[in-house]
Amino acid sequence: MAEFFKQLISQLTAIWQKLTLQQKVITSSLIAFTIIGLAGLLIWSQGKPSMSGYQTLYSDLHIEEATAITDVLKENGYKYKIEDNGKTIMVEHKNVHEVRMALAREGLPRSHGVGYELFDKTNLAMTDFAQKLNAKRALEGELQRTIEGLEEVKTARVHIVVPEPTIFLDQQKEAKASVVIKTRPGGKMEKRQVRGIAFLVASSVKGLEPEHISIIDYEGRLLSDPFGADETALASSRNLELQQKVERYLENKTEKMLISVLGPGKAKAQVAVDLDFDRVEKTLEQYDPESRVVRSEERNDENTKNAPDGDHQRERSLTNYEIDKTIEHVVTEVGNVKRLTISVAVDGKYETGDDGAETYVPRRAEEIAAVEDIVKNTVGYDLTRGDEIVVTNIKFDNEYLRRQQEEMRKEEMRERIIRYVKIGMFFIIGILFLFFLRSMAKTLAEAMNPPVPSVETLGLPEPVTEEVPEDLKKSSELLERVEMLTREEPTNIASIIQQWLREQPGAPRL
Repeated sequence: MAEFFKQLISQLTAIWQKLTLQQKVITSSLIAFTIIGLAGLLIWSQGKPSMSGYQTLYSDLHIEEATAITDVLKENGYKYKIEDNGKTIMVEHKNVHEVRMALAREGLPRSHGVGYELFDKTNLAMTDFAQKLNAKRALEGELQRTIEGLEEVKTARVHIVVPEPTIFLDQQKEAKASVVIKTRPGGKMEKRQVRGIAFLVASSVKGLEPEHISIIDYEGRLLSDPFGADETALASSRNLELQQKVERYLENKTEKMLISVLGPGKAKAQVAVDLDFDRVEKTLEQYDPESRVVRSEERNDENTKNAPDGDHQRERSLTNYEIDKTIEHVVTEVGNVKRLTISVAVDGKYETGDDGAETYVPRRAEEIAAVEDIVKNTVGYDLTRGDEIVVTNIKFDNEYLRRQQEEMRKEEMRERIIRYVKIGMFFIIGILFLFFLRSMAKTLAEAMNPPVPSVETLGLPEPVTEEVPEDLKKSSELLERVEMLTREEPTNIASIIQQWLREQPGAPRL
């Protein structure tokens, strides 16, 4: 193996020495560019820091956290850079892990709030006010950490207001709290999650009720229930939310069916639902006079003998009947459908003429009637309930949709052209690179095999070539063959010559 590398190095050295200055420059540049490109590709694929030697320490920081971190970096003499308007801090790549451990010892960054670790160190000189303030800060920090543990929550801030207790009950104020939530990209807080956060905070603070908690997002939108303790308004809000959900469900169900029948964009349905939110309890007691059942019967027989007015016999009977009775206890739950009103708009057909122009053709009455029957069965139409349905054939204004489709086609064509241009550029670059390699190979071949210099005649007359006779050519060829055989098989040639000498008359014996 060592001998192979020695020969390889010697051959490369010999080739390098045969190159001209221009060829050496081109070859060196090609090797250097190849090494730099491979190194850049390796660094980019592994996510290494930039060529400047700085790497992101922390990103998406609050201004207070960034200020505290830069103070620690200055005290310890670390070099750093600030980007993204102070939200991102970068340090030298070799010091990233060291700086993070140093900041962790200082409790930075404090993105997850300060919890009960505030009381890890005992401070006897702390006043009662500072003690209460730290207790509130610790509680807010612990609640913040708990809320940030939810999957949809990225960051959160909790503010609690606990009034001072008083001996006068009519002057006692109620505790309040506010929570600011920032969701993760693509995340959305549902109503049940918002209510869960409200009950979590209320259960963690003494005297705090869920209706006194305000929950908003970073865009200022109120997520919690705005009605608070107003039970009437709260019930109305829930009823309206339930009604909207039922309407959306029926509309989606109807439009899905219409898309399957007519195609996308050919029909639009709107459903108005009248729900019964009254909870009714009724007790019904019914009697059937035609049905009689003997419940009890009593008979008395009385005989009197030897009476002044003669013997007497008296018979008396009493029969009690039970009439058939039915008792029903009916409870009507909240949210039953009282009435449906369905409106459906159906677009017509478009036929293309010989000139390429589209002509609107209204749908037949049979088609409209079939669509009406389909919608009735889809939503559960009930005539006895007073439901109403209207199906109208009307021409849709698709100009905006047509413009959008035209713009999408242009955008797709533009992207396709750009893609083809990129492919063409790669193809051209590949061809140029092949020509460059061919030129380099040709240059190396010429360097390894330099042309033989022409011999000058120095004024001498050119030699005159005469024709060689045929017998001389044959003799010359024969001599060349004999010479070749003599080099290749000298033993056989020697034995042949000895045999020839023995066959000649008068030859001496060897």
